Amino acid sequence: MAQDTAEASLRFLSHIEAADRTDDLFAGLHVEFDPESESVAGLRRRRRRVANSPDSPIKLVSLVDENGVLYWRDGIPAPEPGSVRRRRRARARGEPFAREGSVVLAKEFPVLAPNQVIAALGKIDQRLNAAIGVSLRSWLRQLQGSNGNFTLGNVEVSGPFTGRTLLFVHGTFSNAANMLDEFMATPAGQRFLNDAMSGAKKYDRVIFFEHATLSVSPVINALELGRAFAGSTGAIDVIAHSRGGLIVRWWLEAFGSSLQLARKPVRVVFAGSPLHGTSLAAPDKLQNAMSLISNIGSFAEVTLKLAGTANPFLWVGGKLVEVIVSVTGALAKTPLVDALVALIPGLAGQSAVSNNHEINRLRLGPCAVDPMYYVVKSNFETENPRWKFWRNFRKERMGDIAADIVFPGKNDLVVDTASMTDLGDSEFKLKLAADPCDFGTSDTVWHCNYFRQDKTIAYITEKFG
Repeated sequence: MAQDTAEASLRFLSHIEAADRTDDLFAGLHVEFDPESESVAGLRRRRRRVANSPDSPIKLVSLVDENGVLYWRDGIPAPEPGSVRRRRRARARGEPFAREGSVVLAKEFPVLAPNQVIAALGKIDQRLNAAIGVSLRSWLRQLQGSNGNFTLGNVEVSGPFTGRTLLFVHGTFSNAANMLDEFMATPAGQRFLNDAMSGAKKYDRVIFFEHATLSVSPVINALELGRAFAGSTGAIDVIAHSRGGLIVRWWLEAFGSSLQLARKPVRVVFAGSPLHGTSLAAPDKLQNAMSLISNIGSFAEVTLKLAGTANPFLWVGGKLVEVIVSVTGALAKTPLVDALVALIPGLAGQSAVSNNHEINRLRLGPCAVDPMYYVVKSNFETENPRWKFWRNFRKERMGDIAADIVFPGKNDLVVDTASMTDLGDSEFKLKLAADPCDFGTSDTVWHCNYFRQDKTIAYITEKFG
């Protein structure tokens, strides 16, 4: 259903290929419809219209390149007045013509059947992380190997654990293998893993937590993590990325009483974690957040050399757009969007809104254990004209009222920077154990490459001793 157009730039070919690879992901979950009533003539009418009709079982959305920035749009936007004539004149003169609003790809799909939203999210989770299986159940995998040759075991491990344990918890759209790859991407990260596995102060075990990130709330992930660690008596060090930080907070602060630590420390490094939620998951930002995710896909492909299935940002936004349109009838801001976010537990649990009851309860305290929390944070900004998209989704100055704003201020492209250190204002007064590892305003450090920074690895090594 996803198809490229003659005008599609080669720069966005990866988006087209990724959309094709995931085209049948929701097979069997769609509404039934009469193919004859959806005739070829009707198909052509849909392709000409700017917006979807609410009563049609077939929807059409497009990913559009508007002056170098990608946006998901309802239907296929009509060309700007005079643009066709200008393009023809440019071609007649042999001159290049950069058309604003050129369609990169069009996606036509039947809407999801009633009660199939969670099933569709589960399909996305399984594609993001094949290790969790159909049940979407979380589990622990032990790191194996030595001297830079590491693999993740396929046998589930569980506590109670004694001795010293190092735990890795990945973030949204990710999995344990991706998190391991980030540490393996640099010599500093490889040395850290070598020391953790076989150094003079090696851990008794190094384990990774596999979990679904969309169809399951961080609270449920934390409950399963707590059960796996129940009765553990040894010291625990944790490295949590992004949404993984919320899981760890819920585990330690709400379910930590199942640990039997006897004054042994629990130390946690949060890297880019939405401790007070992220604007990317706020209901009123949802449509533009999907556009931002697709732009991040292009950015990650170039800066992190992530291609194919290793770069979920290339296709996740498009599949979530299908879910959004199935519920709301069109890719537009409607009251149903607020309800839709509640139907996506993984987003609702980290949504930066004042009435996020999950996060509000978490921030009340007190804490079931006495953890030592550390933070790695950054504010991404760049003047590189190729990556101008970050400005389009951010309110930079007082008075900016751009319609596509996602972030009200500083962020690392995925999480608001202020949220990364915001543990709450309750009487419990939970505080950071030390100053953060702060990259300040950086044109290189963003949400998905914290663990490729020598400074991050040095910070973790120092805090974990």
